[in-house]
Amino acid sequence: MDITPIYDLKSRLRAAAVAGTSLLSEDFRLKKAAEGFEPLAKSSPVFAKISEMTGKLLSEPSPEGLIDTITLVDAVITTLGTTDVPEKLEPIETTGNSAAVVNAPYSLLSPLFDALTTSGSGNYNTFLDIRDNHPELLNDYRVKPALIKGLSASYAELAEEAAKTLSGMGKDMIPLLKKDFDPDSKRKSVNIISIIEDVCGAEENDFYLEQLENAEKDVRQALIYALRHDEANIDRLIELTKTEKGKLKTAALAALVSFDCEKAAAFFEEYAKKKPVEVIKLMHNVSSRWSSELTARLIDELLVDDKGSKVTLSQAADEKKVKLKAKTDIYELHRALWGKWGADIEKIYREFDYNIPYEPLSTWLGYSIMLTRDESLMALAIELNNKSKLRGHYDFAETIARLLGTEDCTAWLKRKTHELNQKSAGDPHKLYTSDFAGVMEKVRHINGGYELRISYHDEISGKEIYFSAPINQPMKELLDIYIYENHYVREFIKNPDMTVLSVIFKSGIQNVRELSDAFFGQNETFAPFAVRSFFGMLPGDRAFKLNEARRIAELSRGGKLKAKIDADDLFSWVETGMK
Repeated sequence: MDITPIYDLKSRLRAAAVAGTSLLSEDFRLKKAAEGFEPLAKSSPVFAKISEMTGKLLSEPSPEGLIDTITLVDAVITTLGTTDVPEKLEPIETTGNSAAVVNAPYSLLSPLFDALTTSGSGNYNTFLDIRDNHPELLNDYRVKPALIKGLSASYAELAEEAAKTLSGMGKDMIPLLKKDFDPDSKRKSVNIISIIEDVCGAEENDFYLEQLENAEKDVRQALIYALRHDEANIDRLIELTKTEKGKLKTAALAALVSFDCEKAAAFFEEYAKKKPVEVIKLMHNVSSRWSSELTARLIDELLVDDKGSKVTLSQAADEKKVKLKAKTDIYELHRALWGKWGADIEKIYREFDYNIPYEPLSTWLGYSIMLTRDESLMALAIELNNKSKLRGHYDFAETIARLLGTEDCTAWLKRKTHELNQKSAGDPHKLYTSDFAGVMEKVRHINGGYELRISYHDEISGKEIYFSAPINQPMKELLDIYIYENHYVREFIKNPDMTVLSVIFKSGIQNVRELSDAFFGQNETFAPFAVRSFFGMLPGDRAFKLNEARRIAELSRGGKLKAKIDADDLFSWVETGMK
């Protein structure tokens, strides 16, 4: 295929840029170049797009049109080789993350570029608005470098959102991210490492090791922590625990403790002999057989008061009376139970005396059940929560155990819901603050099924880490019972509060028409963004939401709505499919 015409076209477009757009319609050389390019237009969609833009430029000259056409031609030329292959063209295999190339007018992209590359108080909201309402613009090849530049934004939340967006673009962005990596650029480089970790994990281990040689401070910490993805790094990490100090050493230890292998177990067994408090702090968010056994033993060893006397975990919970000899506190001992299982761990839960009110053990037991799906821990949660003196203290853990267990818990949930209703009579706030309700609010409706989803804060990376566990119960029936029995729908109808709506939304319950009537039955004025926000959170399928939005807009135009809304804006939004 002769690609000479595209170079001719580029030359004429550049000349036109120098001469000015006022002469475009009379530029016979550009017309001749456009005619010469027409045969190429039939060979590919992108060439057809160039031909279309050039034709429009000749009939409707404009500076924006000229810049856009030159930009697309330049981009295509950079992708062209000089070899002509006579064989039939075959589709190129992709990673599955590629999106169509968009060549948006610069006028549309300008606010996005400004938000990502300049400082300003409105940049964060501008970026979110464009990303959420015009996601197709993010596929423009000119936007991706700007997104990477946004990783160094002075407003941390904007840099974080740019990182999330780039992570969602998948492996196609990795070469560009690596090319732009600069160990001296702190925030930007730390964010790049985070994205590469999220997308590739151990696949980019060579990159982490290579960059580690010259990196310092925060960037070095992020690279050291990234070594946790590949167990082959264990010797390097052990070496780093000896050569690094402060937070860099902590990052190496935190990476090392995540490995479920004999070598890591042996290292921490030895390390704990000198620094048991440091090790017990590292046990949070770690789950393995060896870490469970070591945690149980360290908790027992650290339960010594400042007078040298042995104390129990429940005695140590009363920090006004008991001061531990080691420089640690009861919270560190408790949270080390996260993700742990086994006979010695269960013994700790059973021996805790709730004469001293302290609640977190139920939380750690519940999270451990989610993470391990250990049947013995599930049985333990049910056992403890049904002992006379402990009844109700382990609601959080038992609820998780019931939902993740194989035995149908419909009857149990009905009884529990009834008990909660009785306790919360006259005080609806209790519906939302109980441990039982706390678990139910973590239920998510995902791809036709249900799961429990929670998160924890990773102190090394600074990120929220999410994990989930699938639910095998008949959740649609259970949630119908829970939502209605607990009056969430009725509560919203009486008092249309978006917090209550979020609870209903998370449950997966569908197509409750009364919710729209209640929300727009208020004598309030709602801005367009508030109206869109409501329909975005309204539980239901797409057809239901569209019909409800159209119905509310018609009621508003007919003067039959208490709420004051912009019906024209709502109609326009509906016509775009709520995009």
